[in-house]
Amino acid sequence: MRALKTAVPGLVLLSALAACGDSGDTPAPAAAPTATSAPATSAAGGATPASSSDGSTTGGTACRTKDVEVTITAQPGGSATEQRGLVAVTNTAKQPCTVNGWLTLTLVNAADEPVEVPTKTVPEPGPAENVTIPPGTTAFAGIKWTPCDKADASCGVGNTIRYDLTRSTEGPAAKLDGLPAAEKSGLTMKSLLIGTFQPAAQGVVAW
Repeated sequence: MRALKTAVPGLVLLSALAACGDSGDTPAPAAAPTATSAPATSAAGGATPASSSDGSTTGGTACRTKDVEVTITAQPGGSATEQRGLVAVTNTAKQPCTVNGWLTLTLVNAADEPVEVPTKTVPEPGPAENVTIPPGTTAFAGIKWTPCDKADASCGVGNTIRYDLTRSTEGPAAKLDGLPAAEKSGLTMKSLLIGTFQPAAQGVVAW
């Protein structure tokens, strides 16, 4: 596992996309940012890389946080030292929109406070690229985290995960599948890695 960058409050689990969030609706830069907190079901259809007629990658209207819904699904084969999740980002708007880079994910505790988790964005399973999401379809990203003992002072403990398409930690809560129920406050993260947006789920968590 790559060395983690300095932790920042909230789990920025998939940040820096060129997408706008509810808070400010300003697209985030595509360069890998340092995340600030923690943190498959696929929807109908998949996203596609945004390309021009000559095959080069192009931009598009940036997705806004309010235009998407996010589901994080625990993946099989986890261990005491590593857990994996598939992040599905579905366009609920009426127009196509584009994401690029990383989603911001923030671990939140039962008091609705961001939990500090050392988080790093990584170019996995491939470099960041523009991914256009038609209405009703989904883009994907993989995440990996190190679980920990609640009694450990360095262990981040929460009950849900927020998402945002900018670097904000104030986004809505993601739907969690196969992870501890919110009332258990059983989400533990000692560190978190967030992968890039991809147009298909295949291979997204294979890194």
